[in-house]
Parts: sequence; C-alpha cells; structure tokens
Amino acid sequence: MSPFQGKYIKTLPLHHTQEIIVDNEAELQVKLKLFLTHDLLMELLSYGENMKVIKPKSLADQIRQAHENAFNQYG
Repeated sequence: MSPFQGKYIKTLPLHHTQEIIVDNEAELQVKLKLFLTHDLLMELLSYGENMKVIKPKSLADQIRQAHENAFNQYG
C-alpha cells in the first residue's frame, strides 16, 4: 500500500484483526485474519493501484483478474 493510503488505513483499519507488518516511507504492509468474501474483494479493489495483495495467492489472483477485466473493457 502506498504511504499516503497507509495513513488512511492506520486511521480507519480495514478489520479489527489488522496488524501492521511494515510501516515506512515506501510502504505499509498489513496482515488481516478474515474470510475471503465478495465484500472484502470489493473493498480491496476500491484502493486501485494504491494497494497490492501479497497473500493469499488466490486473493491476489482475483484482484489481478478483476483489474485485467476492467482494463480490457477499454481496449
């Protein structure tokens, strides 16, 4: 997550299980313990290019596919 977006996430956590893993000038990494739901997917997609899912791979793949589908609508 970008540092700017990270400030927002620290102020308004995504979930009560949110744990900060890395917090520096380059990035903010958080860990969440929750079920993968459509609501979570939509929330994460709302961060656009300012966020990258690292794990689990299945969620990262869903995010990537959703962004590819959106991109292909304009191609």
